[in-house]
Amino acid sequence: AAICGHLIRRQSELGIGGELVEIGTFEGRFFIAMALGLAPGEKAIGIDRFDWPNAGVEGRFLANCAAHGIASERFVSWKADSREITTGELRNKLGQRPVRFVHIDSHHSRECLTNDLELVHPLLHRDGMICLDDMLHPGYPMMASAVFDYFARHPDMRLVCVIDREDIVAAPKFLICRDDMFERTQQDLLS
Repeated sequence: AAICGHLIRRQSELGIGGELVEIGTFEGRFFIAMALGLAPGEKAIGIDRFDWPNAGVEGRFLANCAAHGIASERFVSWKADSREITTGELRNKLGQRPVRFVHIDSHHSRECLTNDLELVHPLLHRDGMICLDDMLHPGYPMMASAVFDYFARHPDMRLVCVIDREDIVAAPKFLICRDDMFERTQQDLLS
């Protein structure tokens, strides 16, 4: 969250504007970290089925947002299965604005990750970033292959960073950006 928060802040400093999207919001911990980096006039959209582990998860998400100062006009809670959303529907929820930062932490299958990447790709700001959760987790071995297939379909996209979460079982995050943002992002992270 600290690394992604830094990148969102740097985007603002560099004049990169747009919305924030999280697919697989759950109770909002990472969503809140992203939303705290919003610039004036920007929104965060949280997409989740909000049915696991029970029906109360959306209420807990909304309560957590309120408790951490995320005003209701700054975010959208969208109760939906991302596999049933079209890019056009998401574009409308975004108010036609581009997405500058995406966090994907939805159903951990190759099919779902492929869908989610293709859902957000056309909406991504030219200088936007995608963060993928639970990569290299031994329980979800096919997720990495979905990412490699995504790179084959979109050769302008690159893996810029693997955020290690202490060990391989802690499921590192992958950070993806366009090729022309790679060096600037890499140098910023190294600095």
